[in-house]
Amino acid sequence: MAYMHTARQRLLRTPLFYKILLANLAIVALGAVAGTIITVWHVQQYPDQVHTELIFLFAAAGLLISFVVNRWVLQRALEPLDRLQNAVDDVRSGAADVRVTLGEFSDERFDRLGETFNQMLTQLEQAALEQQNLSRLILQAQEEERYRLARELHDEAAQALTSLLVRLRLLERAQDPAEAQKRVQELRELTAQALEEVRRVALDLRPTILDDLGLAPALEWRVDEFNRLDGVQAHFESAGMDRRLPRPIELTLYRVGQEALSNVGRHAAATEVRVRLVRHADAVQLEVADNGRGFDANLPAAPGRRSLGLLGMRERMGMIGGALEVITAPAAGTRIMAVAPIAEAILSPADEEAGSS
Repeated sequence: MAYMHTARQRLLRTPLFYKILLANLAIVALGAVAGTIITVWHVQQYPDQVHTELIFLFAAAGLLISFVVNRWVLQRALEPLDRLQNAVDDVRSGAADVRVTLGEFSDERFDRLGETFNQMLTQLEQAALEQQNLSRLILQAQEEERYRLARELHDEAAQALTSLLVRLRLLERAQDPAEAQKRVQELRELTAQALEEVRRVALDLRPTILDDLGLAPALEWRVDEFNRLDGVQAHFESAGMDRRLPRPIELTLYRVGQEALSNVGRHAAATEVRVRLVRHADAVQLEVADNGRGFDANLPAAPGRRSLGLLGMRERMGMIGGALEVITAPAAGTRIMAVAPIAEAILSPADEEAGSS
């Protein structure tokens, strides 16, 4: 019984071409045997009769049997394609949890087609979930950024302006020129402090040095700002950056470097970080490496700022055709490598002018 079952399974999973070929060979063989037997019997029974009618009988029977057998074989053999078409129609109508099962009449090629279809649906579901999660994280990051800016403006710039108002009232009450001069000096210092805080917040949002001088000076400035953190020493080096890059690449790599340094400051507990920017013939590479605590890259990212940062960096690099690689392990530091291709075709006239200046 087991042998018969195995033979049946092998026969059912025979490729469509061979199913049709075997069916027609069986029809021809059986027709030839049956026709020969009937013809011999008829000749022996009726030797004096003309046997022309047998030709028409055999032709009609052969056509009928061939039609019935081939129709049955094709229906069974093409049933996996019908199931696949039904699954495609369900997907087009909006169904999201569709999976195709091809049945026992499927052969190897149909199985590969069905597996590919199911894999595509799985990847689409995962991409949709990742997109939904990324949208949620982006909204969360926007709110966090608004909160940070509001806090900085309130704690620093707003307090400086409040102090200005207080000093102005004191200046109004000054009784002698010496006291007035002292209040004016205090006002000058507070005004400079407020301007510096507003300038720092504005540069954090979009540094003008990136537009004026390019990526390397902007990253170097960012590293200098990062060095103000206690306990962390950052180093920057660049090579081959004698020409400007296309603006989308400059902005993307700057944001990647900015986010990578932010992650180091918030999560890595590192004492040293190195930022390296290298331009090759057809690509530019940015590397940010720290000696911090690292993390297990194989574990699912926990929701939070780090997971959003990595997702955002990958999304940014993907938009310019680049790639992001994260090399890390617990207690082994983290190295982030971003590589962006340089396509001369995407240079705009403004980029050409900036690159030649």
